[in-house]
Amino acid sequence: MHKETVYLNLDTNNISPVLIRTYVYNLYSEDWKFEKFEERYIENYEFEYIFKSEGNMYLEGTTYPLRPGDICFKKPGELTQGIKPYSCFMVSFKLTTDQHTTTFQPNYNNQIINAIPPIYSTKNRQYFEMIFKKILDEYLNGCESSMIKIKSYILDIIYNLYEEIKQNFLPSSPYYGVISKSVKYIEENYQNKILLDDIANHVGISPFYFHRIFKQTMQISPNDYLSNIRINNAKQLLIMTSESITDIALKCGFESSSYFCFIFKQKMNISPNSYRKSHKML
Repeated sequence: MHKETVYLNLDTNNISPVLIRTYVYNLYSEDWKFEKFEERYIENYEFEYIFKSEGNMYLEGTTYPLRPGDICFKKPGELTQGIKPYSCFMVSFKLTTDQHTTTFQPNYNNQIINAIPPIYSTKNRQYFEMIFKKILDEYLNGCESSMIKIKSYILDIIYNLYEEIKQNFLPSSPYYGVISKSVKYIEENYQNKILLDDIANHVGISPFYFHRIFKQTMQISPNDYLSNIRINNAKQLLIMTSESITDIALKCGFESSSYFCFIFKQKMNISPNSYRKSHKML
């Protein structure tokens, strides 16, 4: 780490990203040479979404191969060097609205931020690429509300990365077999009416015991996990299709559009229609 780096604890409620800059590099593969960028120290937080690559990324003493769909996460004070060729979207941001006089933003200690590795291969490449494109679009063609939208997009990246990564930690749990089987069942059947008893019967244990070990392992109740799966799939349909709110609600397993709207606003602090208008691809 660089000598100027400051380490601070950060409560999750105080995560409030502020964009510094964003760009797309090598969009049309015009710079497809096998060579290195200059080494540099990271001053702010950075995400890079890789959409084409034959290159690598050096970060803090380790060289990582870059593959399409990878997200690089770099923290203040870290030494990095890109090794071409690759193409990416880059987002540089402050993690809070706090003002600091040092060159390097603080390197914050936070459970969610700490869980994100330097290189992560995303499961949902299309969704993450869309979010990075939207950040760039808002930055280039922005209005008064653009910075609010960009803040929400960066939070989307952090949240969805954390949710994916959390599932990948399951093999270390003593309940790995039961939990992974239940997660697969939920993800394959979220469009249908699912009760706690249905999931518990599927994995062969009592509903009470299943609820307890699921929450202990996943840090979330089975019902909330199911709701999050439904909401995340609804978000993608809202952005990527023109289907009606009612059709999306039913397709994602909600019994009615009114209940869907209630849960969506409860979790997202915005209505489905407003979310669609603010995130819709042009």
